[in-house]
Amino acid sequence: MAGLLLSFSLCPLPVLADVLEIPGTGACEVLLRAVADAFNREHTEHRVIVPPSIGTVGGMRLITGDQAVLVRVAQPLKEKEKGQGLMYLPFARDLVVFAVGAKVPVRSITTAQLAEVYAGKIATWQELGGPPVPIRVLLRQPGDSSLLAIQKHLEPFRQITFAPAGKVLSTDPDMLAMLQKYNFSIGFLTFSSLKGAKTPIHPLALDGIAPTPETAPSRQYKIIEEYALVFKEKRLNDLARSFLDFIFSKNGQQVMKQYGVTPVEKE
Repeated sequence: MAGLLLSFSLCPLPVLADVLEIPGTGACEVLLRAVADAFNREHTEHRVIVPPSIGTVGGMRLITGDQAVLVRVAQPLKEKEKGQGLMYLPFARDLVVFAVGAKVPVRSITTAQLAEVYAGKIATWQELGGPPVPIRVLLRQPGDSSLLAIQKHLEPFRQITFAPAGKVLSTDPDMLAMLQKYNFSIGFLTFSSLKGAKTPIHPLALDGIAPTPETAPSRQYKIIEEYALVFKEKRLNDLARSFLDFIFSKNGQQVMKQYGVTPVEKE
């Protein structure tokens, strides 16, 4: 018995990894989770977790309240936030795309047509060259980063009254799920989020320009949003600094390119 106890006492105990959670926006959730997975494979003594979205606002609430070390955002700092010792570090730019469900044959749309779809003036896919099936319109909440990017670049969306029948969703993962669930739906989300789809979802060319990684750097496709990590320099620990180094490294940027985003060089 003593020998048995001794043998157990000599067994090495598992080493608990340091853990860093990066809460915040859903716009880059799929992308940043892939980067975190790559980091974790290279740094087995650490673990970076990208939890489900609580939005940019939720992330900012945590970082200003010293309840997080790093948060992910898809909107620049507000004036009232700039004086709180916060650092805003952009790491990628992504396209905001309009996409349709698996059974929609339409692959291109104009800004004018989009505005009429979202206002409820175009109600069936037949009016856009598709089958005589109702369009299920998927929306985002006011103030959503993707919607703000759309309103910045598409003038008709600045004063639009959205169709009452539109389904309002909170995050990119929610939008992704609904686009997969409803075969004749239309919605908008970030290009990198499409990588999380389990069934076909088709991004639409807008005014003749396809949303692709090739059209992003030249800004041919106009609807773009920027991702950044926000932190307080004095609260960064070794794990957070290591992850920041990784996201701007060759390996980290290669992961991001696989998701169709344009990495931003560290200033």
